[in-house]
Formats: sequence, C-alpha cells, structure tokens
Amino acid sequence: MKKILIVEDNKAISSLLKLRLEKEGFSVDVVEAGFAMLAYLKETKEPDGIVLDLFLPERSGIELLNSLVSKWNSARIFIYTAQSRWKSTCLRYPSVRRFFNKTQDMAELIEAVKKEI
Repeated sequence: MKKILIVEDNKAISSLLKLRLEKEGFSVDVVEAGFAMLAYLKETKEPDGIVLDLFLPERSGIELLNSLVSKWNSARIFIYTAQSRWKSTCLRYPSVRRFFNKTQDMAELIEAVKKEI
C-alpha cells in the first residue's frame, strides 16, 4: 500500500484529505507542525508522497521543504497552500510535482496524487 504524509496544521483540511486519500487506497500519516515533521523524518522511512502546506507553526513549509529534499531526495511532494506567492520557489525543487492553492478544488490535488504515486 502506498503511503502519503500530510503536513497540515488545519485539522479540518488534514482530516478531509486523509479520508479522501484513504478512500483511494493510500495509507496516510498526518503531522501538524514543523517539529513533528522533523521528528517524522528521523523516525520513519520515506513515504511515497507528501502533501505539504507552507504556512505551519514552528517552521515554515519552505524550511521543511529543504529538510525533506535533503533527507528524502526522491520524495514526490505536492504543495497545498494558501501561500501562492511561493509557487515559483517551490517549483524549482525537482521533488515538487505540483503546486495547488487551497482555493482550488481538493479533487484536483487528489487526482494528481493518484496519477503520480
């Protein structure tokens, strides 16, 4: 079973994403903040995909993105955020597959994850 990590501090969004991805057959873990993400990096093997918000407590998503690609350079990362000003920065990372603004339908994100993972 393919594993997805969701890094999102909004519990309503992370719960809905988790539910929808599990319905598609994925195993899903959720972390809500920067330090939890860093602990996850140390304790867990690389997931097949990561859905990353950029505005998080404790650490920014950009800082976490740097940590992710240095630890898991083959990770497939999907940015899902309200911080659209960071799009060009994020898309410079080869690991970032797609960038979604939270104003877009979540179904587009789910379809991209299904297609790429």
